[in-house]
Amino acid sequence: MKGFTVKKTNWNSNNLKALVFDFDGTLLDSFAAHYDVFEIMFARFNITMDRQRFLDSYSPNWYKTYEGMGLPQKDWKAADQIWLKEVENQEPNLFAGVPDTLRKLNESRAIGLVTSGSKNRVVKDLERTGIGSLFKVIVTGDDIKRPKPSPEGLDVAIRQLNVQPEETAYIGDANADYEMSLASGVHFIGVRSAYDSFKNSNSFVCLESVNELPELIGL
Repeated sequence: MKGFTVKKTNWNSNNLKALVFDFDGTLLDSFAAHYDVFEIMFARFNITMDRQRFLDSYSPNWYKTYEGMGLPQKDWKAADQIWLKEVENQEPNLFAGVPDTLRKLNESRAIGLVTSGSKNRVVKDLERTGIGSLFKVIVTGDDIKRPKPSPEGLDVAIRQLNVQPEETAYIGDANADYEMSLASGVHFIGVRSAYDSFKNSNSFVCLESVNELPELIGL
């Protein structure tokens, strides 16, 4: 397959009953838009951000990003409010081909979404891009108490999909996604993105795009 950077896996795709996706950087091309929002937000606290510093600090658990960027914990709540307000002005697009790929996968597998994003923002983006109805389960950061890499969100999705962990694959673009999958006992498929922070990419299949998934699982 053209897009593979790693070809290593220990699962049989025929046994997969569910595919659960990360959202930002995996389905939604949100890096540039969200980078701008982080830049605006950190500037309010007199913190200068550059791309490398941001990537070194980035985590789907944005409090780790705040910490890595040197934002005092007393300012985290205010930072959340600024970020959520500013992101309302952004409308990033899905990566090319994502709707058709999800529809194809939905013909033979249950598909779900587990994201660290806020419920209000994620729901708006799903409605705006027209893919919300394709997911049987949607778990956002507001639906759980412990963010990635805690397995809580993925465990919730697995229960709601009524499948076993070994029958499930999670598709994401960050090391926290991989760690969450390990903790939940599900298979992991990586996707390269601008958020990419993989540290163990020799341990799983890694794609250039979710559009390679149908071929990967034999559809």
